[in-house]
Amino acid sequence: MPLLTTQEPRPEALKFNAYASRAARDYADAFDWSDPAAIEAVISVNLTNSAQVAAMGRLCDSLGISRTIGRYQLLRILYFTPEHRLTQVEVAGEMQVTSANVTFLVDGLEKDELVRRVPSLTDRRTVYVELTDTGLAFAERIVPSLAGFMAAMLEDFDDAEKRQLSQLLDRVRRNAERYQTRSLD
Repeated sequence: MPLLTTQEPRPEALKFNAYASRAARDYADAFDWSDPAAIEAVISVNLTNSAQVAAMGRLCDSLGISRTIGRYQLLRILYFTPEHRLTQVEVAGEMQVTSANVTFLVDGLEKDELVRRVPSLTDRRTVYVELTDTGLAFAERIVPSLAGFMAAMLEDFDDAEKRQLSQLLDRVRRNAERYQTRSLD
């Protein structure tokens, strides 16, 4: 797999790069068994995530969804669903969170009149979460804005680089998931 192409880094990127490089050297100096390239890469991923989350937080604040990204995710999922509704169990599955987390998010969105709970007509154990008219109008404004934000995060990448980045990050995620189940003895 060829390496991602690089462009001249901006000044703010240089301080992050220097920090990650320095930290990797510190680990290498302290632990001869360490993997400085891995350390630098992981620190870079963490710094990138922090910068991206901060930028997304600023955008969400400007759009009026300042409480949590989870609220946006729930609205987005319902927006792209036929009839703009799912069961709470389906929402939990889509978001990969617990039903308690979904209940908390729905409670807040319901209070803001963006979603409502609707009991199933055929199964009284099932409750749907659906966008209200206000929620749909809100989603019609924020979903395209967030799509633009995501495109801006990778605006100087070509399609092959975007796919490669996704593949590399997927491998990092899988390694992190495996590490969660590893014995730490």
